[in-house]
Amino acid sequence: MTRKEKMAQKAADERIDRAYKATCQGIQIHMMDISKVFDHGRAAIMAGVDDAELAKRIRAFVETIREN
Repeated sequence: MTRKEKMAQKAADERIDRAYKATCQGIQIHMMDISKVFDHGRAAIMAGVDDAELAKRIRAFVETIREN
């Protein structure tokens, strides 16, 4: 992976982390599912969604895997 690709992935991961923290605070998911959340978020980013839509999609996905 080139430096440019690493920087793009880091920026995407930061967007996903912000969206997750903003919309899923207090929702418990299994630790092994965290990578699934990031995979889902990366797919949404690749589709070109904005931050608000990214947060909605992550929240909807987390609702399908939540434990509490």
